[in-house]
Amino acid sequence: MAPAHAQILVVDDETVVRRVLGDALAQTGYRVRTAASGEEALAAMAALPADLVLLDLQLGDSNGVDVMQIMRSRWPQTQIIILTAHGSMGSAIAAVRHEAADYLLKPIGVDALRQRVGEVLTRHRASRERQTLIRTMYQQLQSLVEEDAPEASPAEAPPTHRDALTLVAGPLVVDSGRYAVHMRGQPIEVTPTEFAILQILARNPDSAVSCVQIVQTFQAGVESEDEARQIVRPHIVRLRRKIEADPTHPHYIQSVRGIGYRWGGEA
Repeated sequence: MAPAHAQILVVDDETVVRRVLGDALAQTGYRVRTAASGEEALAAMAALPADLVLLDLQLGDSNGVDVMQIMRSRWPQTQIIILTAHGSMGSAIAAVRHEAADYLLKPIGVDALRQRVGEVLTRHRASRERQTLIRTMYQQLQSLVEEDAPEASPAEAPPTHRDALTLVAGPLVVDSGRYAVHMRGQPIEVTPTEFAILQILARNPDSAVSCVQIVQTFQAGVESEDEARQIVRPHIVRLRRKIEADPTHPHYIQSVRGIGYRWGGEA
């Protein structure tokens, strides 16, 4: 979907802010809806997922970061821009670490709003187009490999190109060529960050991987284990919800006290 025709949801408990931001974006050509609370926002997303959400951190009925985490879990392709006042900058930075696409300080200028929204949508579209191109190139290469490969018995069949791009850890399959994840044969929709986490865990099954090692697969400049643990924890929580039969008693993504996490369970 072209950025100019994207669906945008503005979530703020102040009527004037919702109207001003909504009108500014609608005049640019976006399809805009508004919500006055976290509950309204989640209901609106369930009815029609937005391409981008402008989300105020200080909602009357709920914490904006909590609402954002629910949205990231249920609608991982939706981009989220946090709206924040100067007094909550710490929360805004934490939200960005939890995969908010950007943040804007109140009061917000109309031109700055339109520019940042356009940049986030354009960047996301470019990322999805790259992923589609990679999948297409992989499929074409795979077809060529299969056409050129000599026939062999199943027991003696040589490794295909996919073997070099695929990580298998028990029931988990992480396919870097197709940018796909399967668990027990079922596709699992993950974010780029979640994909990177599964890659490093699947590459080191039954081995403890530190939080710093995990975070460095998707975010540079993090050296503190405490900081890395805070960054990676919400991603692990979401992955467990997607993969584990009982996320409160994880069988596969196991915590290693004082170190980080490991992929366990079936070998």
